Parts: sequence; structure tokens; C-alpha cells
Amino acid sequence: MSRTALSDTGEWKLEFEDQDIRGFRAVDKDGGPVGTVDSMIVDTDQEMVSSIVLEDGTEYPAKDISIGDGVVYLTTVDTDAGGDVEESVRVYGDSGQVLRREAVEDADYEAHADAFRTHYDSSYGSAGGSYDDYDPAYRYGFDSAHTESNRNRSYVDAEDELRTGYGTDYADRDFDSDRDAIRYGYTRAQHATR
Repeated sequence: MSRTALSDTGEWKLEFEDQDIRGFRAVDKDGGPVGTVDSMIVDTDQEMVSSIVLEDGTEYPAKDISIGDGVVYLTTVDTDAGGDVEESVRVYGDSGQVLRREAVEDADYEAHADAFRTHYDSSYGSAGGSYDDYDPAYRYGFDSAHTESNRNRSYVDAEDELRTGYGTDYADRDFDSDRDAIRYGYTRAQHATR
């Protein structure tokens, strides 16, 4: 594997402009500031970003980050004294603060129904309608993250394909209206399978 900073790759460019997270602030599992993304490291053999480096030199694998609007969320794994691993999904407010952490137990969609309902209440509940109206969007995001092609892809990297697939599978639904539910389902599934 050959690794180099994105800025040193000459003519190389990211596929989409919004994938360039250099300068984004990074926050930890509790929403606390960790630093700022200084560079992105490219695996030139795989032709993909393999990690990010903060301004203090700390490096994080790309698979362990989540990207928000101007914020990079660092995914963490907590271990208790017995050595068991418990992964969690963080639910963020509009300004990037962590509202709560939710334990992820397995990759079964129904096991996460309460989390999807809670997300619905905070994201869509005041708009009217019911959770059942958005259940297909949560399920689509969750199931899409389990496909072979998406297993190690961030939501940002997969979004264009998800948009196309959603339009095909749910022609009567609007991707942009359902985007938060799709993204939440996708992200939660990723944390459940890591």
C-alpha cells in the first residue's frame, strides 16, 4: 500500500467537492472538540482516502469517522473491564453537540426500531404524519449499508447511489424529504456491523 497526502497527489481530485473535509472541526464521542482536520491520506493503490490527520498529527482511519455539515465525528469503541466491546451510535443536534448515545447490539433492523422511532420524533414528529410514513426510509438506509458494495463506505460516499436506488425502489417518495431518515438508518447499520 502506498500512502500519501491528498495535497501531494498532483492532479488527483476527490470525486465530489463535499468529500474534502480538510479544515473541518473534529469532535469526540461526547461532542467535545478534538481538533481540525489538517490532511487526508490517500491509499494510491486503492485510489481512496484511507485516513485523516488532525493538526496535532493524530491520524484516524477513514472507516472510523462520520461526516456531518462542517464537522467530522470520530467513531470510538468503548471497552469495559471485562474486555467486551460495546459500540454506540451518537445522535447529534443541529450544532453538532451530542444529544445522547445509543448502544448498538446487532445488525437486526427490528432491534433498532426504538432508536428509529426516537429519531423520527426528534426529526419529523412536529411535521405531522406518523413514524410508519418514514419506516421505509429508515429500512432502506439500514439495508443499503449491509450490501457488499456499501459495507465500508461512508454515507457521504454512497449518497448519490442511494438517491438513485431510492428513486427506483420508492418512486412515490422524495429522497430529499426522507434523507435524514435514510442517513440515520445507514449510519446506525454501519455501527452495528463494525
